[in-house]
Amino acid sequence: MKTMTHVGVDLHQRFCYLTALDARGKKLKQSQVANDGAALRSWLRQVPGPRQVVMEASGFWPAFARAVQPEAYRLVMVHPQRVKAIASARLKNDKVDSETLAQLSRADLLPEAWMANQRTQQVRLLTRLRISLGQQRAKAKNQLQAVLHQEGFLKPVSDVFGKKGRAWLTEVGLSPAARVVVEVWLKIVDQMDEAIAEQTRSLERMAEADARARWLRTVPGIGAYSAMVILAEVGEIERFPSKRALASYAGLTPSVRESAGKRKRGSIGHQGSGTLRWILLQVAQVATRCSPAARAWYVRLKQRKPAQVALIALARKLLTAVWALLRHGICFDETIFAAQS
Repeated sequence: MKTMTHVGVDLHQRFCYLTALDARGKKLKQSQVANDGAALRSWLRQVPGPRQVVMEASGFWPAFARAVQPEAYRLVMVHPQRVKAIASARLKNDKVDSETLAQLSRADLLPEAWMANQRTQQVRLLTRLRISLGQQRAKAKNQLQAVLHQEGFLKPVSDVFGKKGRAWLTEVGLSPAARVVVEVWLKIVDQMDEAIAEQTRSLERMAEADARARWLRTVPGIGAYSAMVILAEVGEIERFPSKRALASYAGLTPSVRESAGKRKRGSIGHQGSGTLRWILLQVAQVATRCSPAARAWYVRLKQRKPAQVALIALARKLLTAVWALLRHGICFDETIFAAQS
């Protein structure tokens, strides 16, 4: 087999900077290229194959991967933070970054990141749309309630967007400008409600057709929506060799510092998938209400730990159950969960 050509890519939204090195480190080609499929493939054909193309993880890596796949013997995505830890440099620009990736590839020092397959990418798009819609609706509701505070009105009901709350809004004596603002935000909230309901129904249909989602829905606190979010963020469960590896990916494991033979545990690291961490915390909150075993475990821990720490611990425990279910294709057993509590 021919020696490998190592291509480092500093990827941007409209263009990228590429550096190609041979196995000895000799620079073969280095230049900026527009993010156009034909242009990228043409550039790669100008350096000898086989080619290992290396890029950092970013929001638009899938389009780049599809564009260069025909000309790449192997495509590798790396963790940006881990690359910085391996190759810190005073001078940092597109040229240096792309050459650094090529050098790390040549030295076989790449901290590889998992590249989600097409199916997982599609599910992620839909679940993250549903999450974003919920966040936008919350912002719209906060904007409306800020106007009420500004006008000096305290809502007499818990939900100002419910039937009683809306009846009160139509009668409250707002100023003319405030009335316009409130009506606009109400329309936006209603539009968001419709979009959220539509996306939720779509995810529920997907969950019904997915055996993995049916297993997950046996876990306390996990419904169709949260099951699809978990599946989208986890992807292929085989990439996590242990329960701890999955918990670490979700950022639900405490940081550990060791020095002079002493070990100190800190707070969770907030690394990995923020979306997976968020949905597991939502699941844990629901589980404390609907599962006697989960509630009893949470209450016992809360007696000696802060409530938020106990909730994080429950989220981590439920995620380990998720790992077992997905790895072994079984349903949740609350008696086993209770026995392990």
